Amino acid sequence: MQYQFFSFVVPAHNEELIIERTLRCLQDLEYPKDRYEVIIVENGSTDVTYEKAKRYESDNIQVYDHLPKGVSRARNFGLTKCSPEFDWCIFMDADVFIQKDFLLELNVHLYEHPAFGYGTTTVNLDNDTFVSTFWSRFNNFFYRLFKVLFTIHIVRRDLASRVLYDENLVSGEDIIYGRALAKYGKYFFMKTDKVRSSDRRFIKNGYVKMFFINLYHGIICFILPHRVLKKIDWEVIR
Repeated sequence: MQYQFFSFVVPAHNEELIIERTLRCLQDLEYPKDRYEVIIVENGSTDVTYEKAKRYESDNIQVYDHLPKGVSRARNFGLTKCSPEFDWCIFMDADVFIQKDFLLELNVHLYEHPAFGYGTTTVNLDNDTFVSTFWSRFNNFFYRLFKVLFTIHIVRRDLASRVLYDENLVSGEDIIYGRALAKYGKYFFMKTDKVRSSDRRFIKNGYVKMFFINLYHGIICFILPHRVLKKIDWEVIR
């Protein structure tokens, strides 16, 4: 079995408190260094995100600054910087921490299922309390059931070249992106314990409030037209 080439694209806006941990995880992956790359797109930060990320540049980690601000713009720009060798692009939030053997596991999974075109994985919150564990399980079940992308988007090269993120959206752009990809490829959900996400939103807002926020944004993405979605914002928490 060959090592497929993975390109991580990570937008980062005002992530000075967390970007170094994210990059250490990516830097330490147990996977051939010449078969994956990391593209950090600093996107209109007013803190030292760019300076901190630049310290980690290497042969397979590159850092760019890009304006105007917007997560969809940053992802689309990052895609243009991917190596022409890439087989899969992994669009990942800047507050996601992956364990060392994640790519090895993903590589096997995708080889065993060659029909897959795009998908995501289990994502658990970065603490092990009863409430956070329950929330993670519920969230993963929901996204798998409705075939939705969240937090980490894994897209085969041919699909990534056909579908871009809607740069007019700042909320629900991942759901809209997944719906567009569904026209061309088969969705997958890989069960894993190798992906963790920051719980900072839940610390600030609480689990009950976050449940209704996520439910609200999920519903409107399926029922409202694009012209209305463009006017809906997403609270930035750092």
